[in-house]
Amino acid sequence: MPDSIVSPLQKYHEKNGAKFIDFAGWSMPFSYEGTLKEHNLVRTDKGYFDVSHMGRLEIDISYIEKLSNLICSNILDLPDGKALYSIFTTTDGTALDDVIFWKFKSHIILICNAANHHKINAHLEDQKIKYTDLTRDTALIAVQGPNAINAMNDLIEIPDAFSCLENDTYTYARTGYTGEDGLEIMVSIDKLTELMEYLDVKDINPCGLGSRDTLRLEASLPLYGFELTEEITPVEASLKWTITNNNEYLGSGAIDEQIATGNHKILKKFVIDSRAIARTGTYVKAGNVNGIVTSGNFSPILQKSIGFILFESQPQTDLIVFDIRGKLVEGNILKKRFLS
Repeated sequence: MPDSIVSPLQKYHEKNGAKFIDFAGWSMPFSYEGTLKEHNLVRTDKGYFDVSHMGRLEIDISYIEKLSNLICSNILDLPDGKALYSIFTTTDGTALDDVIFWKFKSHIILICNAANHHKINAHLEDQKIKYTDLTRDTALIAVQGPNAINAMNDLIEIPDAFSCLENDTYTYARTGYTGEDGLEIMVSIDKLTELMEYLDVKDINPCGLGSRDTLRLEASLPLYGFELTEEITPVEASLKWTITNNNEYLGSGAIDEQIATGNHKILKKFVIDSRAIARTGTYVKAGNVNGIVTSGNFSPILQKSIGFILFESQPQTDLIVFDIRGKLVEGNILKKRFLS
């Protein structure tokens, strides 16, 4: 991957024997000792992920009303020191990107998906929203797991859930993408060594993007490009809970119409009580309603196959049939989170 962008943590990844993949133009670690081992490590103890490939933009607080016009969530009433998950929408109400905001008194940190980084930059510029792109000057590390918070206690003050803090060295939030407790920490490259040495002393081991994906799926979390795209709205992605912006925003008319009529595609979770994996692109039927798997994998914790299906309309039955390589396999729609 000679033309890929290299993470600030590259030397640490190489030292730990990482296996690399190209992800949105970045050379990133897929795994170290195996996806399953790293998955279970985060579920039962603690681990860290290098997520420096994600875009990090600093926006002055004076642009908050302009930001509000572009997203489906209520950022105007978000208290200082809180984090917000939201979705940038298109004129059609579909998802331009799903992002995290960290709101401080004087500024906002916007964290976007790596594949959408340039798209979000251009979108902000089109709307005359000025920003400082911190991505190449900082690292972003996610420390996750049931023992993550206790392990980080000696380094930084721990915020409440979905809250953010900053000091002279770190800007961070109690957020993540694994379904476990933890922190996402942004640090300038010239101060990275202190954090890496601390993680080493506390025996917090690296985990790759392979396990991050299986962890997020098991935690019932969507992935942009699969459960959310420029062809799928927040309503269709079963993310109606994010639609808290009561003012007019880009695409709000289309979204309001979907909510009012119920005439739209719909994303559902599924489970197969076997090791038969229905992967992305697998065709599904629920009665006479067609669907397609957006994400699917085997859950190490549940010991079942799980995933998401995008149906053409609301299914009238929970019994579903997959066409897995020409073999018909039965499964069920799940109406709760995979891990509850």
